[in-house]
Amino acid sequence: MKNSIKTFAVAFALIAASFTANAEDKETKKSAGFGTGIYTTKSGKINLLVDKASAETPTTFLLKNESGDVIYRETVSKKQQKFGRTLNVDELGAGKYEIEVTSNGEKQVKSFELSEQKTERVLAIK
Repeated sequence: MKNSIKTFAVAFALIAASFTANAEDKETKKSAGFGTGIYTTKSGKINLLVDKASAETPTTFLLKNESGDVIYRETVSKKQQKFGRTLNVDELGAGKYEIEVTSNGEKQVKSFELSEQKTERVLAIK
């Protein structure tokens, strides 16, 4: 009987801890001024989605190469709370890049890398 009570108490403590951790994560997400979604498409493009919590400031997003040079810059009106862009990266060379989204003093950065597959030369004698 004592073992089952101890097991129940430990299980209850673990469940309570997990609910507390989830609540803290939700509070952190709510306090952010904006959220981003950055993902690739099957056709090799990058979709960028931004959802701002308020329409107080404009949002800027930058595409930078590994040297930190800005390749693309766009500023979105402060009135526009939700927006999306499709970035065509076909013309970019192989290397490391980052997408930086800034709004209301907050910044989120996502990195990606482009690489080219090397074709192999095969010689066969028959």
